[in-house]
Amino acid sequence: MADTVAPTAKKQEIVDRAYRLFYEGGFHATGVDAVMADTGISKRTLYKYFPSKELLIEAVLARYGDAVEETLYGPAFARTDDPRGRIRALFDVRREAMDTHSCQGCLAMKAAGEYAGKHDGITAIGVRSSLYIEQRFADLCREAGLADPGLRGRQINLLFQGAVLTSQARGNTETFDAAKQALELFL
Repeated sequence: MADTVAPTAKKQEIVDRAYRLFYEGGFHATGVDAVMADTGISKRTLYKYFPSKELLIEAVLARYGDAVEETLYGPAFARTDDPRGRIRALFDVRREAMDTHSCQGCLAMKAAGEYAGKHDGITAIGVRSSLYIEQRFADLCREAGLADPGLRGRQINLLFQGAVLTSQARGNTETFDAAKQALELFL
């Protein structure tokens, strides 16, 4: 039971390595052998902590959720206290991360796409991730005093996710320019 509260160093090492490899190569294309290669960690140890690849993916997605708080919301909210400014800053911070290749899109949405119809738990994490971001935008819209903040949050999330996915597909972040122009219509 202690592993669920305070992960061991080995367990964290497995999650960190899998996080990087799944992000770079995808979930289906990256096998547990690749995750374990050159680590000195046995498959037995891997399966001690994660009896299935899907449980490892769920742990990776939990780590990703923490990373989003640290690398997206933290920097964006540090730029301004103004709710409208924070919405704009979220677009800017995500674009900057994609420009420096520290972000390659939403890992949770990638997982949901790869596991749609194959694993309900992983798909649900991707859906929750999208809804979480939508809710954060709605909260900012509410703080800004915008009409119908739930709808606005959903619309802004669509712009945001669309900019991320299109940038990913095209290999550049120019789409954020159009997204930021459209964003002003909602603010």
